[in-house]
Amino acid sequence: MSDSREIKNDFKNYFHSFLEDNRKLKFFFMEIFFHGAIYAVGGFFRDFLNYKNSRDIDLIIDIDNTTLLDIIKNHEIDYTINRHNGIKLKINKIEIDLWSIYDNWAFKNKLVKLNEKDKLLSIAKGCFYNYDSLVINLNNFSYNLQFYSDFINNQTLNIIQKKAIYKTLNPTIEANIIRAFYLKNKIHIDFSENTINYVIKSLKLIESWHKDDFERLLSIKEKYPKYNDLTEIQLFYELEKFKSDIKGNIQLTLF
Repeated sequence: MSDSREIKNDFKNYFHSFLEDNRKLKFFFMEIFFHGAIYAVGGFFRDFLNYKNSRDIDLIIDIDNTTLLDIIKNHEIDYTINRHNGIKLKINKIEIDLWSIYDNWAFKNKLVKLNEKDKLLSIAKGCFYNYDSLVINLNNFSYNLQFYSDFINNQTLNIIQKKAIYKTLNPTIEANIIRAFYLKNKIHIDFSENTINYVIKSLKLIESWHKDDFERLLSIKEKYPKYNDLTEIQLFYELEKFKSDIKGNIQLTLF
């Protein structure tokens, strides 16, 4: 991976070019910049580091939700709001998921402390998996790759937080499991003990709620087009292989 200054300068040039190609998005961002910082989280920055184009952007905005919605309406952008208060936009075929920093579930539920002096690190800590924990400030291009670098070095998918309440209160249990199996099938990674424990416990919960864990995961996967590359057969194989691999192993401590 390139050094810090090179990454910062290269991304700055890339991002400015990206906005020039997407003028409506550029003017939208410019108004948000007037009110507060924008943090890109996960795939957009990761794709840049891996020389890939990205049409999806996840953003955390350092302004309140009311102001954020007013800006969206001022720019006459169509939007939807999910049950977690996340906002989804589509601008020139670019899909954008954004949240006010105050509606981020980890901060809102006080599961991760929002450090006003180091919001980059706080946001990085609030990401569920280390693979997705890339954060860059789109105002000044400072960034945090601490947990993603750990993934790169060890090729192991890890849940950053170890606290039980952080994992049990996460609102997307099935999606987290599907993502783990999707990444394992796609890039052939290992799971940390923390991730294994989470999947074991979560599958037990799903079985108690829905009887058939595979059918439940399959129904949730259909809501996430980004996981289309994980076929029904592959999902079944990964699920059964996971269960087989843990059977007979040393008992792990469940959260």
